[in-house]
Amino acid sequence: MTFRDWKYWLKSLPWNLRWFVILVLIRPVVDNFYYLKNISPFLSPLYIVGIATPILALYAIISLKRRDSSIFDFLFGFWSILVFLSLLFMFIADPLSVTFLEYFLKLSMPIYLFFFLRLLIRSARDLDGVLQTFLYSSLFVVAVFLFELVVNPIKVQKTRDLERIQGYYGDVMNYAIYLTQGFLIMCYFYFRKRNIESVFTRNRNLILTVILCVAMLFKISHTASYAVFLSILLLFIVFNLKTNKTAGFVLVIVIAAAGYFFGGEAIEKNVAPLLKTDIAVYEGKKSNERLLHGRVGRWKMMLEQYSEFPVTTQFVGMPSTMEPSYAEVSTGAHNDFVRILFFTGYIGLLIYVLTFFAYFNRLKYLDPDHHFLALGSVMILLLYSISTCPTLYAPMLYILYAVLCYVALPKSVLAKSV
Repeated sequence: MTFRDWKYWLKSLPWNLRWFVILVLIRPVVDNFYYLKNISPFLSPLYIVGIATPILALYAIISLKRRDSSIFDFLFGFWSILVFLSLLFMFIADPLSVTFLEYFLKLSMPIYLFFFLRLLIRSARDLDGVLQTFLYSSLFVVAVFLFELVVNPIKVQKTRDLERIQGYYGDVMNYAIYLTQGFLIMCYFYFRKRNIESVFTRNRNLILTVILCVAMLFKISHTASYAVFLSILLLFIVFNLKTNKTAGFVLVIVIAAAGYFFGGEAIEKNVAPLLKTDIAVYEGKKSNERLLHGRVGRWKMMLEQYSEFPVTTQFVGMPSTMEPSYAEVSTGAHNDFVRILFFTGYIGLLIYVLTFFAYFNRLKYLDPDHHFLALGSVMILLLYSISTCPTLYAPMLYILYAVLCYVALPKSVLAKSV
């Protein structure tokens, strides 16, 4: 999709869908005003976006009719009952507070975004349009990062003897989201544009992307992002070997050579400090609870406390106790599966896991390009879910759920996207 094609696609969308594409485009700029909320919520563009998004999404869901149904609609519909039930309990426990409003918008986001994107993503063209919009929006993130790298860091935090930069963003995950999803999309378009762009152009764009991603990885010092980036790279190599064995083998040799000559010192300086605690656990110098920077011990303690709740609470979620549970049902869990368990109970977690089974079952209907994209997307979600809560970050859901909603399309539509 050229820039002209992208503009034509954007103009072809009705306004009750087009607003979302514009939101994806400006989201990195909006996120830079995160700290304005400390002055007043009414001054924060993030709060304005947070309130406007569900309103506009709900309007589209009501005014537009979806032409097909899938197992995902049923699973998300069932899960949404549990989500709003828990939110109702939270409202009763803390009514009419700004804190509840903030968490209501954040915790309900996966539901309304999914059902909205089921309306927007009707073909491979719609998916490519959203993905290309994300790449355009990433240019702003790249510009901010290069400013921090070349001119002066905007904000620096210390983590495990390393410094990480994060711009004006709320946390380092903002850089991580655009890094990993941007890399996945560039790899996808590398395959997708094989008959449109020259080999030189595709290889040049990909090499520049890899260099930029590696530079950003070393500066944000985020362990999970290293794992995600390397997993996408490995997946890209595997699919390259399937489609073009010669190019795949050349790529493997180039990466191996770069790693041999330049990787050792860089890993020792930028990666080893992040794994220091985990290595100590492996060597028996520290307890297992210290794994993943102490998260394993935190999960063990939280799950033990959860097991002491009444059985009904365990099945529908912690908010049913009517006690404050903001931390446990949001980023305080530091694991998305644990968070979803606390938020919607065993029933909600089961539904969430069944969604993955349904997702993997649909991959056999995809062409190789979309198969790569779908596997890469779920890989990002699963790997980040181990130590963070990716389903609470809007820019991440924009892409992950766009891909999910493409996978949910009827087989007849998927067959036309080759």
